[in-house]
Amino acid sequence: MNAALKVCPQCGTEYPANARFCEIDGTALRSAAGGSDLVGSIVADRYHIMKKLGEGGMGQVYLAEHVKMGRKSALKVMHPGMKADVDAISRFNREAANASRIAHPNVAAVYDFGETPDGIIYLAMEFVDGPPLTKVIEEQGALPPKRAAEIVRQVAEALAVAHDMSIVHRDLKPDNIMVAKTRDGGDLVKVVDFGIAKAAGNDAQKVTKTGLVVGTPEYMSPEQLAGDKLDGRSDLYSLGLVAYNMLTGKLPFPSDSAQESMIMRLTDAPKPLAEMKPEVAWPADVQQVMDKALARDVTQRYRNATELGNALYRAIDRMPETAAAEVGTQVMGAAAVPATRVASAPVARNAATVAVPTPVGSATVTQSAAPAKKKNMIPLMSGIAAVVVIGGGVAFMARGDKGAAAADTVKPNVTQQAQKATNTPASGSSAHDSATTPTKKPAAEFSRQVPTATAADVDATLDAILKDSKNPAHPKDMLDRIASLTLANGVQQAKAGLARYNIYLYGMSDQTNACEAIKDVEGASKGTSVQDQVSGRIAACP
Repeated sequence: MNAALKVCPQCGTEYPANARFCEIDGTALRSAAGGSDLVGSIVADRYHIMKKLGEGGMGQVYLAEHVKMGRKSALKVMHPGMKADVDAISRFNREAANASRIAHPNVAAVYDFGETPDGIIYLAMEFVDGPPLTKVIEEQGALPPKRAAEIVRQVAEALAVAHDMSIVHRDLKPDNIMVAKTRDGGDLVKVVDFGIAKAAGNDAQKVTKTGLVVGTPEYMSPEQLAGDKLDGRSDLYSLGLVAYNMLTGKLPFPSDSAQESMIMRLTDAPKPLAEMKPEVAWPADVQQVMDKALARDVTQRYRNATELGNALYRAIDRMPETAAAEVGTQVMGAAAVPATRVASAPVARNAATVAVPTPVGSATVTQSAAPAKKKNMIPLMSGIAAVVVIGGGVAFMARGDKGAAAADTVKPNVTQQAQKATNTPASGSSAHDSATTPTKKPAAEFSRQVPTATAADVDATLDAILKDSKNPAHPKDMLDRIASLTLANGVQQAKAGLARYNIYLYGMSDQTNACEAIKDVEGASKGTSVQDQVSGRIAACP
């Protein structure tokens, strides 16, 4: 049989490759060669597949044209191998059901969804020739603040409508924000992929199997990482991370691994804008907006998405015109986006990949923030999290549910992975050797190397040790170095405890000694600048 031909699945009659329907019984023709690529075929008797746009964890996305209406759409088709996965089908149908309920210019509309007689599960949505925000940032770097603020404002409007309907997106990230162009060259934003969205308060609508936390790690809120109950304020935190990424080209929790970044969101304050992009004179009110959006305590965040979107836009609008409109990465040359609201247009849905932000320095910055609940960090810190890839996102098993294991499921130990990702063993030695059996130098040698005559000298030494403690090449040597210091006050004792905690946890995968070290300095940290950091790590301990 000629691979270029099409065949009628009903009567078996062969036709040329450009034919669409059987002339005998009107049935949509299929490629005679079979296979999973649907280009050229007719799906559900009405969608002519023109080309493949991309592929994600749950299926392929095609550019399709309605055979009678001539309207183009992005057709998402579930992988044939997932037909037996009840959870996957449920998520797929939930995406269609949730998105079809939201009618807003900044939300990609769902036209149709269903299953064909031969088992193809599909979803047809708006199409536009525009890239995801991920690609925009990758190509252009940090965006001009006014452009970033306008994108945030449009995303916030989309979220506000969804939240009013008690729908929480749960996986907001640059991959799921499409950026098209209006006729006047402005940005038109469309939020897509409500595949893991959940109607708040609806116990019957489970996101996935019991105990799984679903989302993309880099953009998860602290409560989402901890497996707590979510509402719209979780989406606001994710939107704050998206805004930060657009403004600086980076994320506010720089780390050497995704696991460490997750832990930092539960224990540390986000880095200020000025630290991540110092060439911009960030006004205090812009920083205040980011601080509120990224507050670890949900009660300290904005009440709704509209408040966040408007607050950031107003704060950036008060920046000097040149800085607000033009400051970005050197390759960025786009003009400022008008403040007027843009009209609706079709949107494209491209499959995208998740990228871990580029590591940067890990200087400690202290900031007042509510400590995390004690239960929140135990699943992550104890190293029993299970990860399930879902449509470009990741599901984290926060409760250790073994029943959710699948072919694409792995069970990493968080602390061991962080160590593996950050420790580079010396030539001829293993990572285990470099982390657990370093060559121990005499304490006297460290005393000679590290002067401790003044409190200022000790402070400087502790700051240097603390900075290196999350990636300790020789953990035992660093512990000896700390032991050789004469600690003169509570701040120094607390910093030493923090350093020991990091060394035990990241360098030795020893949570027991890490927790003992940090609990020992709880009293000394009271009233100091590092009290929140100490409290956050104590809260992470069993």
